[in-house]
Amino acid sequence: MSSWLIIVTGLIYAYIALEQGFKGNMPMAVVYSGYAFSNVGLYILATK
Repeated sequence: MSSWLIIVTGLIYAYIALEQGFKGNMPMAVVYSGYAFSNVGLYILATK
């Protein structure tokens, strides 16, 4: 998987996490924050 696609996906997940947090839906904010953070590991793996 290309590293730029992982970055874009992570940014989308981070945006959704922030949006859900501002709406007061904290459980989904935590879920999407986890997805965004997991993309950091995928990026490191892809650029190895």
